[in-house]
Amino acid sequence: MKHLSIAWIALLCAAAQAQLQVQSLDGSAVTRDAARLAALPHEVVKAQAHGKAVELSAVDLREVLRAAGIEPPQQIHGAALRRVLMAGARDGCASAFSWTELDAALGGRRVFLVQDGLKAEEGPLRLVVPADGRPTRWVRQLDILRLVAP
Repeated sequence: MKHLSIAWIALLCAAAQAQLQVQSLDGSAVTRDAARLAALPHEVVKAQAHGKAVELSAVDLREVLRAAGIEPPQQIHGAALRRVLMAGARDGCASAFSWTELDAALGGRRVFLVQDGLKAEEGPLRLVVPADGRPTRWVRQLDILRLVAP
């Protein structure tokens, strides 16, 4: 029992330390902690990862962006078509999402932020992309979202 309680304490500490930095095009950034992220609207997301079905409580990435003061892509055109959202992890891994694929009117790709029910090596925050054929862009230990225009 002693090991179980230590594991729970470690998990709670990791969740309490969950912070996500969201950086806009001009370089300004806001940081959202676990409580602010947990307050965003959640939905149940079903996906496949390595041949296993998963069901998670998650927040649509568009809601995360909106809460950080970045208007999510919506009927974009012109220079906005070049924008890319970079998702970075603590270990240096990163994934890229084109702004067009996140626009519901263009690509319609849904990306979700998961905060609860993660293994220690996955969290405290993780991106999940249910429509991707393989979970290669499911960023573990997510710590930054950065909007760029190359």
